[in-house]
Amino acid sequence: MRQRASLALLAWTLVLGCAYGQATLASAQALLRQNKAREALPILLALHASGPADANVCQQIGIAYTQLEDLPHAETFYREAVRLNPQFWAARKNLGTVLWFLDRRDESEREFLVVTRELPGDPVPHLYLGLAAHARREFQRAKAQFEKAGALATGNPETLPAVLESYLATKDLNFPRTMADQLTSAESTDPEITSRVSRLFLQYGYPDRAASMLEKIVSAHSDSSENWRLLGQAYDRQGKPDRAYPSFSKALETNPNAEENYIAFAEFASAHGNNDYALQVAARGLERLPKSYTLRFEQGLLWAIKGDRSQAESNFQQASSLKANWPLPLLALGVTHMESGNIPEAAALFQKARNLDPDDARAQYLYAMALSRESGGSSSKNRAETVAALQKAIELNPNDGRSHALLGQMRLAAGDANAAAREWQAALKIEPENLTALYQLGLLYQKQGKTEEARHLLERFQRAKANKRSDDENLVQILRIVPDRRVP
Repeated sequence: MRQRASLALLAWTLVLGCAYGQATLASAQALLRQNKAREALPILLALHASGPADANVCQQIGIAYTQLEDLPHAETFYREAVRLNPQFWAARKNLGTVLWFLDRRDESEREFLVVTRELPGDPVPHLYLGLAAHARREFQRAKAQFEKAGALATGNPETLPAVLESYLATKDLNFPRTMADQLTSAESTDPEITSRVSRLFLQYGYPDRAASMLEKIVSAHSDSSENWRLLGQAYDRQGKPDRAYPSFSKALETNPNAEENYIAFAEFASAHGNNDYALQVAARGLERLPKSYTLRFEQGLLWAIKGDRSQAESNFQQASSLKANWPLPLLALGVTHMESGNIPEAAALFQKARNLDPDDARAQYLYAMALSRESGGSSSKNRAETVAALQKAIELNPNDGRSHALLGQMRLAAGDANAAAREWQAALKIEPENLTALYQLGLLYQKQGKTEEARHLLERFQRAKANKRSDDENLVQILRIVPDRRVP
């Protein structure tokens, strides 16, 4: 009888303890809903101490730490919740989100991939998988994920630029067109968001859309020099230089201390054949900003385009002195040395630039070009180093036909005609008027007896050559075509 009573008392005690625990957990959750994480956390930690195997308590502690912006501790408890219950999808989503904001994107992506396999209709994992794909510039995959995320992606101002870029990059204008129409017709819009959207339309070749949105912004917020500058660029790309000029002028007037305004104005003038005026703009900028290495570099480019190598080198050297760990002036100096026939010095400068930024495809390509000219591709050691640099350049920028064309020459020098042909074909797929690829592949086909293919390629070569300056004359354009002035 006594034993039976003791068991009944134990069972009753357990029921009471469970009910108390549930009531305490509910009160802690209520505090979390009120964003009172500091009050909720001690209660939750006490519950965890008495019942460490409760995955839901771990999840709630993770939420509390997230609200307190203590993401490392939040990760610990979300991870414990998932360990205790691998099918606890809410905890796994929270873990993926925290890992994302801890900048551990690969781990985050793995967690969200697990969730999507079980919950394919949940928009949250698709949003982050889309952002991960966008960060890798896998735009087609990113767009597919954003479409599955729906309004969570398209209606979020923070993710809107990534979503828009994914559509524009894949040439799907359905969503971008709708967004542009909404921004243009709305009575009031967020100028920052509209400016970012306009920049993307401009970047991907839709200056009309960009101009419409920017006109709306500057009419309401005329104090933004950035928007005036972007509007000038949009007008210029529309073929309206008469409207671009006053926009660039307004950008300078609005903020005469912004070096990017002088650079954009100078490049506009240079692109329209007025290099003397472009130099005047750069000089005005340097009067106000004498320590601007980007303006000094721009001035060097302008002198190089005018054919004054001495002035160009002086400016590039000054830019390098002002910013010693910036590789771009070294590349420019190397180009001037290569054009003057000083190949060893050019190779040394390109090597320095590679050391400063191994991820710059231009540095890899230019170094390979210098090596190939230094020995004419005759040395096997030199050839191997050249090939390695070109392979790195292609890895970093697979859309540069020059690297494929030069690699084709290296393959042919090594006796592999088939590999050479593949590289030249790749170059022509990227750049149909690449002179090197057209000529070399045409000659190779002649030797192989492919008469008709050879004739067709060499005719294309003659037409392209008539409309295009030689690679030597265009070397400096490598630094200009890619508007990437990355500064460490």
